[in-house]
Amino acid sequence: MIKKIFATFLLTLLLNATFAHSGKPKFHVVIDTDGAIDDMRAISMLLAQNDIRVLAITCSQGTLLSDSVGQKVEALLSAFHHEGIPVGIGDDINEKLPVWASFAQNIEWGNPTFRSSNIKRINSGKLLDRIFENYPEKITLVALGSLKTYADWLKQNPQNDNKIDRIVWYNNFKTNDDFNYSVSPESLSFIESLKIRLDRVGNVSNTFLVDEQYLSVIANTNSPYAKQIEEVHKSPEIVARIKQKHLVLWDDIIPLYLTVPILFESTKNENTREVELNSNLPVAVIDDAISKLLESGTTTNNRVFNSFPTEQELYKPAYSNILKETIGKFGPIEWKAICLTNEIHGHTGIYSIVGAKMGIRAMEYFNVGVNNLTIKTFAGHEPPLSCFNDGIQISSGATIGQGLITVSDTVLHIPTAQVEFNRQKILISLKPEIATQMQKDIKYGVKTYGLESETYWLYIEELALRYWAEYDRNEIFAIKCLDEN
Repeated sequence: MIKKIFATFLLTLLLNATFAHSGKPKFHVVIDTDGAIDDMRAISMLLAQNDIRVLAITCSQGTLLSDSVGQKVEALLSAFHHEGIPVGIGDDINEKLPVWASFAQNIEWGNPTFRSSNIKRINSGKLLDRIFENYPEKITLVALGSLKTYADWLKQNPQNDNKIDRIVWYNNFKTNDDFNYSVSPESLSFIESLKIRLDRVGNVSNTFLVDEQYLSVIANTNSPYAKQIEEVHKSPEIVARIKQKHLVLWDDIIPLYLTVPILFESTKNENTREVELNSNLPVAVIDDAISKLLESGTTTNNRVFNSFPTEQELYKPAYSNILKETIGKFGPIEWKAICLTNEIHGHTGIYSIVGAKMGIRAMEYFNVGVNNLTIKTFAGHEPPLSCFNDGIQISSGATIGQGLITVSDTVLHIPTAQVEFNRQKILISLKPEIATQMQKDIKYGVKTYGLESETYWLYIEELALRYWAEYDRNEIFAIKCLDEN
């Protein structure tokens, strides 16, 4: 018992170190999913992880038909405001769906009525072509269903095998009737004939369940990804299966394997690694690891601070008064970005705060961290509109010094920027009704107090604080997809 407690203590220390921010992702990932409920949990965990960048999600037939899978993925991405992650739809195969298909079809991953025009569907093969064409890093292919999508693509594009870091596939290698294998056995044979590393990851025990204890940990995890998992698992169909102890950690152990491989045991056979979750580990350790993973991408990425200060006594009264509620609504990442913007900009300004919120929204849209976006703004060089440029630089890390931002000679009177990541471009702008209201508020201050008066600048600061605390970045901006290069 003492050894077990000591091992748990060491693992806890390791988990805290593992999920610390590295600054740049360790894994650049494409996910293929077949629409099972464990895929929903796995995708949420992969999207949440600070050290994993999800470049695309492809949808293949397995548990559900490809188009049905695509609808669920789109609803999930919309719930997380990650509409910039492209979705690929694979070809259906001439096979019957499994007996659990009706159960999976009835589970909503996000808002079923929401279909974002910003999420572009294309064929999975074409999407993989686009992702791999000029991407500078090796890519990890994650398969939550069969290997068919990747096998078919590699048959047509064998030259891309050296661009793949590895394929990570959920498959119980200790049995020949695993569902993911049975969908397309020939795809495994083809993949094994290549020189690509294949990690077959499985949970061969029934120790680690999606049960009341798991859901209790998820409910106490401060992360929008955890909240979405919690909400989805309130479905009566899922609750019934939880009570029957039917739901096990299956595909959702893959994010743990990528980031905390010490939790797993593996055997190497040529290019294949057979990997299984260590069944001797305490359930609490696994649940804690999942919780930390889900929180990892929603904390501030710091260089100077161990953690960005949020103690109210450190702030002036006006800022201290809005701190808790604002962080609760919009998260610590936005809070940090706007605080730094105000300090660097020299005063608490309206357009600079709008710029900071826009930078965070753009990173959220593509699900990337700082220093990854290329931005062109249309705010010119004349204050107050040009103050917007400071906010978007500071929040996104697309700074002049890094050559990631330019200011166009074209000036638009509504704060607007063109943002690009991995050959995808969007035009993001403040909604006209919000811009009009802001301009009215500013004109009132000029008319009432005079542009050069101290009272005017106090008024502007009060406005800025109100916009900061009230304006939701996911509601105040309009986003339009532009044609790719």
